[in-house]
Amino acid sequence: MPRPAVFCSVAVVLCLLLPELSSTGQADYTVYQLPGTSLQLLLEGSVTYHAGGNVTHQHPRGSLHFSAQDIQVLKSPTPQSVYAKRLREVRKLGDVNEVLELAKWALKNGMLEESKSLLSVAWKIDSSDERLVKLADLMRYINHSVPDNPEVEQHARQFVGSDRMVATRSKHFLLLHDANTATDEVTHKTRAEMRLELLEKVYESYLLTFAFEGVFLRPPNQPLEVVLFSRQADFMQMERRLGGSLKQTAGFYLPKENISMFYDSGTSEEFQVLMELDRQLVKLRETAKQARGPGAGQLIRFAKTIELLIDITRESEDVSTVSHEAIHHLAANTGVFPRDGAFVRWVHEGMASYFESAKLAKWSGVGVVDSSRISYYRVLEGDPHRGSLEFIVSDLGFLVETALGDQLPAYGQAWALTHFLFNEHFMELMQYYKKVGQLEEHEGDMTAAILKERSENLLSVFDECFGDRTKLEMEWRRYMRTLRTDMERLAENRAGGTGPTR
Repeated sequence: MPRPAVFCSVAVVLCLLLPELSSTGQADYTVYQLPGTSLQLLLEGSVTYHAGGNVTHQHPRGSLHFSAQDIQVLKSPTPQSVYAKRLREVRKLGDVNEVLELAKWALKNGMLEESKSLLSVAWKIDSSDERLVKLADLMRYINHSVPDNPEVEQHARQFVGSDRMVATRSKHFLLLHDANTATDEVTHKTRAEMRLELLEKVYESYLLTFAFEGVFLRPPNQPLEVVLFSRQADFMQMERRLGGSLKQTAGFYLPKENISMFYDSGTSEEFQVLMELDRQLVKLRETAKQARGPGAGQLIRFAKTIELLIDITRESEDVSTVSHEAIHHLAANTGVFPRDGAFVRWVHEGMASYFESAKLAKWSGVGVVDSSRISYYRVLEGDPHRGSLEFIVSDLGFLVETALGDQLPAYGQAWALTHFLFNEHFMELMQYYKKVGQLEEHEGDMTAAILKERSENLLSVFDECFGDRTKLEMEWRRYMRTLRTDMERLAENRAGGTGPTR
């Protein structure tokens, strides 16, 4: 997956969710404009105002300090409070359908444990419901580890070419990583343990998302192989071996080898620049502590805030990349996309982007409206060629955007179409995925004639599954106009907007 710029010149929404609930079910949503840039941060939590015009925002990784004039504070119900209210309602109704709908909502909003707990609520209402019987079977599989297989670890080590890396198991993954016993100050876990925990969340969310729609996928019967490099330099050595350009890549999945690879984003060139900024700020902070001159306290607080934001952003980059590539890995091992089938770029990247975690430093759920993805869609929406449904489905988007120098617009288009089809035409999409998986992959270089034939075949399969393409495109455009990022949703709520949003 290509890595977007960490701190870019366009507005980026970064959403930080606190686990604690306020007593009223309301949260302070702090919109912070980084001075001198257009970078906006959206933080959920609690805000404390201090004398002198300063503000403290509490975050699980520490306290963030801002000037009151640099922020805008909005209030809105937390997802957890919305869930609690709806839970009381469905308990009173005693309807399995209502309970399962709430379970789906919780899963989409990143509340995996709450979603799973609702299965017990539904079971008490009607344990004979066929859907619940199948879900119970799925949960039994999810809750148990797949058997160890020495050949899995051996395969990963042989491919990486290192006997020094450490192998760590979780229930459904084998992670090969550099020996690093340092623990995170907040989670008290190593980075390997944190990555495995995230992979398991993605794994469960993925299987449950399909199950809630009535599609029970075939779970893998052995550990999935993942490699985590502690340094970007080691990761980049794979470029020469694979014969491709991975300079803009934060992680990748190899279908033939059936292995995913990532690196610690904190070692990338972009983050090294940020870390150097952080080091300079630390020096200024120490100097200010000693001098205790005018403005020293403000400088110290600013330096601490930047240091914390860099730490949070680093973790967010890892979470986003791991969740994206994990979906590629899972789709290839659960029967959705056969590993030896045709690789239709918009199909694969669209699903991975749909499941990709977009909120900062945590698993945020399924189908999040990411500001970057939807911005690229909106830019191309009016383009009669690059923004058309035909252009996306023919799978020419990634080819053209790569030639233009940036694949991110193609990712935005693939995400947008997948978001629509996943939520409005799920069963047709499953049929389409099946037919795409049956197509043969062309080997060798693509000539213009081969590309034309491939595009026509893809459009034919799409039309066979979804019908009238013109009508579907109109429906897609209407659907996309209902999607809102968290920042947009909060702004509309404050203005008293009542339009439909998702």
